[in-house]
Amino acid sequence: MKIVFLCGCLEPGRDGVGDYARRLAIELVQQGHEAYGISLNDTYVTQATLESQPVDEASLTVLRLPAAWPEGQRFERAQQQVATWQPDWLSLQFVPFSFHPKGLNISLAKHLASLGKGRAWHIMFHELWVGMDTHAPLKHQWWGRAQQYLITQLINKLKPRVIHTQTLLYQAQLQKIGFASEHLPLFANISNNAPQRPSTATGSSDPAVADKAVQLVVFGNIHVGTPIQQLARDAAQYARTHDTTVTLTLLGRCGSEQALWAATWQAAGLPVEILGEQEPARISEVLLGATLGIATTPAVLLGKSGTAAAMQEHGLPVLCVAHAWQPRGITLTQTTPGIAVYQEGNFGTYLTKQDSQPVRRLPLVARQLADALARSR
Repeated sequence: MKIVFLCGCLEPGRDGVGDYARRLAIELVQQGHEAYGISLNDTYVTQATLESQPVDEASLTVLRLPAAWPEGQRFERAQQQVATWQPDWLSLQFVPFSFHPKGLNISLAKHLASLGKGRAWHIMFHELWVGMDTHAPLKHQWWGRAQQYLITQLINKLKPRVIHTQTLLYQAQLQKIGFASEHLPLFANISNNAPQRPSTATGSSDPAVADKAVQLVVFGNIHVGTPIQQLARDAAQYARTHDTTVTLTLLGRCGSEQALWAATWQAAGLPVEILGEQEPARISEVLLGATLGIATTPAVLLGKSGTAAAMQEHGLPVLCVAHAWQPRGITLTQTTPGIAVYQEGNFGTYLTKQDSQPVRRLPLVARQLADALARSR
């Protein structure tokens, strides 16, 4: 099977969807398929670039088209490359803001339909539209309706044989506007190459007994409005009760909320370690040495968090510490498996270690995608 992945940007380490597409494509190649990538709106190049991008010990051939080019010129060049590669499938990795600064590209469907005329389409919806939560301002609700209209237009134009998304919420939203989709789980954005997670079992599930020190890690962007004050109070109380330390490690690009988290943790008398951006091997090492992973994405959206997936693939229990977020008009009874939602006063219950062999999801996800496409040929 020959697949071309289409996304907005393919600058390594700078675009989450581009990194996802690259790693998935390379895994498909390693499983015996043929895959390529095209970035249709790449802000990191100034001219069309055909290059080989490495991941671990493999590489992927990609065409990168500069965002500075007129849209028609970009899609014309992409169409030429698709004609050269002659894929069986075109896989659109969709995020509305990848193709327009406000996520409102009114000509995207037309250009894609022309680019892929006569070819089979697959769409992976990484994101849908803004303003779907109950507290969204009216402006975002109307903005989201415009994005929803354009997504409906896109699906009707391309007529994809397979639609995937990473969260149950997005499946429900797509169903509401008349489109069936399948769930394709997210894999980690950081590989775990360790043979197994170091065991700390000593007959106790309490890390304060087993390890004495507790290490919490936040990896990546911290969302606004999280209950960090409550979490810090709980952690400080736990540290006093168990005569231990509870360290907060801030890893990667944590954003503007990093300063608030660090200051709040220190004000509670607890140590903070700010590591910032690190090489993948170092990130993996930190995750393997941690006690508990902290995710700040709302629970119903954690299925699309690559950092939460990385924590889980490294054998870490994950605690969702996020602001209240409920979708409007949809009731979900399921959240992301294996993730606890923070409630004040229960800090100790989240620290139970379950030592098990981590699962590497990428090969499983690639096989699931290939099987879905093969069934729809």
